[in-house]
Amino acid sequence: MASNHSTDSPISVSGAGLGYRKELSNEFSLHSAEIDVVEILADQWFGYDNPRRLREVADEFSTVLHGVGMSLAGAGRIPDDYLEEIRKVTDACGASYYSEHLAMTHVPGADAGHLCPPVISEEGLRACIRNVDRAQTALGVPLALENITYSFSLGADHVDAATFFTQLVAATGCYMLLDVANLYINSKNHSFDPLSYLDKLPTDRIVQVHLAGGVVTSTGQHIDSHSETIGDEIWRLAADTAERCSPSAVIVERDDNFPDFEALIKEVAMARDIFFPKAERR
Repeated sequence: MASNHSTDSPISVSGAGLGYRKELSNEFSLHSAEIDVVEILADQWFGYDNPRRLREVADEFSTVLHGVGMSLAGAGRIPDDYLEEIRKVTDACGASYYSEHLAMTHVPGADAGHLCPPVISEEGLRACIRNVDRAQTALGVPLALENITYSFSLGADHVDAATFFTQLVAATGCYMLLDVANLYINSKNHSFDPLSYLDKLPTDRIVQVHLAGGVVTSTGQHIDSHSETIGDEIWRLAADTAERCSPSAVIVERDDNFPDFEALIKEVAMARDIFFPKAERR
């Protein structure tokens, strides 16, 4: 039976923006009129004084929250103290939902050190349902699950992976965060049609979108580096995505090799034009 978190929780944010970086806080403030929403990486804001500082950011910007440490696809139990820290962050920001990767980051007794794909099986699905339900109950808001990049698939092909995602959303009532760059990268590295994959997902549950630029290695492998300008192929896939869903927030991710801030603002404007063509600026 699906959770009722999603149906009872109106989304309070709308528009295009950037992943928030503490070291660029002055630039964010200077360009606040051109940024509809910022994404906060919750794991970076744990600690005694951070809820107060988060409220200051939330007073200046509309915010959405993102995390990397739940290991929702892992076999282990999400630690209580981790969920408590996340709850402090969600409460401080007044979050409508909390986004996390559909991935394993650790298993009992071992840390993977990176995001690993879920095991595509009935047992793997049950583990994900259990963890998503537990997290949604602990946080008091629905989750939005993000598709990750992967160098290997555990247990199924890409079509079955889309079905797995769909079944998880139906069972838990959660939302989706569609990372367009991740979808594109997987389609190139594993030779499948991204639109066919997208059309198998419950696109009505996509509440947020990520856009980012990556790199291509000397062997032709595409990497989600968040370090480059968003390429034309990603923008084209973003436009195709916008025809299939109506997200509340679209976030441009940039984690390294930062350009002039005006270049990031230009990408935000391009994302806004694609996903919110008739939106009025605040």
